[in-house]
Amino acid sequence: MFRYISLAIILLCCISGIHSQDSTSVYFKTGSHKISAHSQKVLEGLFTNLDYTDLIEIKFIGYSDSTGNFESNQRLSERRAKAVSKTIKPYLKSGISIITESKGELPRKVDSLSRRVDLLFRYSTVPEAYEKDTIVIQPEDPRCFFIDQHFEAYSNAKIKVNKKKKVVYLQVIDYPEFTSRNYYFVKNPAQKHAVAQRVKFKLETTGMLWWREKRYTATVPKDSYDKFGLFYFENPPCDGCREQLFKKDTNIFSGMSIRDNQFIMSVTQLKAKFFRPNILQIRIPKEFREENEPYYAIKYLWDNTTKTEKLQWETKRGKRKANYFYSKVRIKNVRSVSIANPQRISYCPGKGGNPGLVGGIFCGFHSRSIGFPGEFSFNPGLHAFYHNDTATAFISVGLVYELKQHELAVNVGLNHRLGLVYSAHYHFNFLDFGTMTNRMLDPWQKLGSSKFTTQIKAYFGPEFRSSYTKKYRSFSEVNLHLGFSVAWRNRLNYYIQGGIARDLSSRINTGFYPYVQAGIRLRFGL
Repeated sequence: MFRYISLAIILLCCISGIHSQDSTSVYFKTGSHKISAHSQKVLEGLFTNLDYTDLIEIKFIGYSDSTGNFESNQRLSERRAKAVSKTIKPYLKSGISIITESKGELPRKVDSLSRRVDLLFRYSTVPEAYEKDTIVIQPEDPRCFFIDQHFEAYSNAKIKVNKKKKVVYLQVIDYPEFTSRNYYFVKNPAQKHAVAQRVKFKLETTGMLWWREKRYTATVPKDSYDKFGLFYFENPPCDGCREQLFKKDTNIFSGMSIRDNQFIMSVTQLKAKFFRPNILQIRIPKEFREENEPYYAIKYLWDNTTKTEKLQWETKRGKRKANYFYSKVRIKNVRSVSIANPQRISYCPGKGGNPGLVGGIFCGFHSRSIGFPGEFSFNPGLHAFYHNDTATAFISVGLVYELKQHELAVNVGLNHRLGLVYSAHYHFNFLDFGTMTNRMLDPWQKLGSSKFTTQIKAYFGPEFRSSYTKKYRSFSEVNLHLGFSVAWRNRLNYYIQGGIARDLSSRINTGFYPYVQAGIRLRFGL
């Protein structure tokens, strides 16, 4: 709630001297494009009090998190952008251009920050104070000064020499949150009074071979970048730590933390061989890897824990192979991998946190949270089982709880005779590992598209089931079974299991009898 109120206050306070382009955001629930009642009120209040004198265009850019497949997320981001534009259209005067864009998935540490629509406001005139590329930072400057500690994760920095001076050449992934914001560096880092120089980004084609694409580039002095990085200004009130240059309480790069490197991951390729299923090969272009900097593989396991493994790099012979560095990592029980490196961070005084660790407490947000152990999921399915010379088909819905190698589930449904079926089971997964898409073809794949999309499980356990049908014999059965399942990225889960069963009600049989069951299930995380 505070986030929305802050955005509204920022925009309303800036009306008298607004930037040529300003922005705000609307956030959504998972999988939804419906605007909440709270967001509706914020939008109504914001546009009711907005001065339209110089407003010529509003751009609505929709995003989603990475839950689900890419195509559906692209469509969802489009629906979100159109929903917000439709909501505010009655408040706009004629002549204002409305543009909607859908960007699809936006990788972020926190998924809730990706499920949003950005509103970009473009004005025909720009106040003189904001047209200048150079700003002298006064001690009484009321604006908030923010070091963008996420910038390093989305950029590649190379040290070059320009007129006998060392400079940092930056290549930046084209994300609106970076390229639509005015960034500055300290022009005179060795002097007492800071002078901020606006960073001038250019859209250029950089890279070689398959990783050649358009990126935003800029050059900044090395001594300034090493000490202050890039920063931006915001009018108060501001979330997070308020920074003031050359003050005692300034938190300028207070430490290092191992964090995902989004730029490196955009040019990383993976490969796994069929006869070595637990070894993942990794390669990244030489031009983007720092020689003396450590890199790590962050392995996300199927039990919702992570492991960090330092990567050891090597080179290979051959004209094309010479363009890469290669490494290997073990992927047993791993569902996905990210590439990380130490990055500079700042943290808030008095809030604790150790900046040298993976995690800690940073400006404006907590980087780790403690949740309930294990995972709940919703589990509809279509099944068929055979016992005591009788085959029965049924549909069901269920609730599943998983914790490491253990699974508990309850299900209820209808059989093909329109009788009630309900069951509960416990499974112990004695075999559980993930595989990669297209492993049989053994290709190099981009990290973004190379998910460990198939999860193989072998399990055993008991189950209690019961059925009630007026025109057919009901039963209350307990069985002990052994099973095998394959889960795909599209949430489909195929399984087959079998064992021995006994009817506790003695209605269909008085002894033990064979039992086999197969089916298809969908699994949705809660």
